[in-house]
Amino acid sequence: MRNATSFLRGLSVLDAFRPDDTELSLTQIAQRVNLPKSTAHRLVADLVVWGGLERTETGLRLGMRLFELGRFVPVQRELAEVARPFLEDLYNITKKTVNLAVLNKTEIVYIEKLEAPNSPTASRAGSRLPLHCTALGKAMLAFSPLALSDQIIQRGLAAVTERSITSVATFRRELAAVRTTRLAFDREELAPGLFCIGTPIFDSRGALLGAISVSSLASIMGARNLGPALLTISRALSREFNPQPEAEYLSSGYHTSMRGNQCLTPSAVCYP
Repeated sequence: MRNATSFLRGLSVLDAFRPDDTELSLTQIAQRVNLPKSTAHRLVADLVVWGGLERTETGLRLGMRLFELGRFVPVQRELAEVARPFLEDLYNITKKTVNLAVLNKTEIVYIEKLEAPNSPTASRAGSRLPLHCTALGKAMLAFSPLALSDQIIQRGLAAVTERSITSVATFRRELAAVRTTRLAFDREELAPGLFCIGTPIFDSRGALLGAISVSSLASIMGARNLGPALLTISRALSREFNPQPEAEYLSSGYHTSMRGNQCLTPSAVCYP
């Protein structure tokens, strides 16, 4: 039992890191996980030896061992590998930050991210964020069992910014709109000045796999204008998990990726 407790405490040290943390001091870790500094020091030393943490000149950061293990998770690995060419197409079309995330309990987890240069962001690959104030989260929540949205609401729609949706009625209307359009929006709900648009991805049975988004946009109009491109690419990506006859695939107007300098996305969303 003592070994199990020590193991769980070690994992809690990793949980001390938040999406915007590049590194933490030993004192910060101990405070965040409510451990004596001596205990935190011992657990940190073990994690450094294992590779879960790395020492820097000023503190500690998450280690490459965690990144490597995360890449071994079968569902995430397959989804990320299949999605990569589509995310690259979306990035080339928009020149904006592109994201891929999955649902994990009551949070979203980013598993792939293509960042535009000098683009402000509130996340990184591996980050966990709330469902209710992100476009990715709302895109997935709208197509999840109603029990999940009820659970989110019962816990309270905590405001992250002054524009976060905290009204239950407004939030339910937002999810209903996503079910109709398959487009979800973040209107400065996660970070001031940042807008995002997202849409879900499904497998061959129509089950939710995850969601993709374009983020770090400067206006809601800019987000809305990307709707057709995002839907086209998300449907093509979903089709990779739902094989169809070649004729139907070609008539959809989207081919898997760009070859050389030839753009194979529909002309409506194809830019040189």
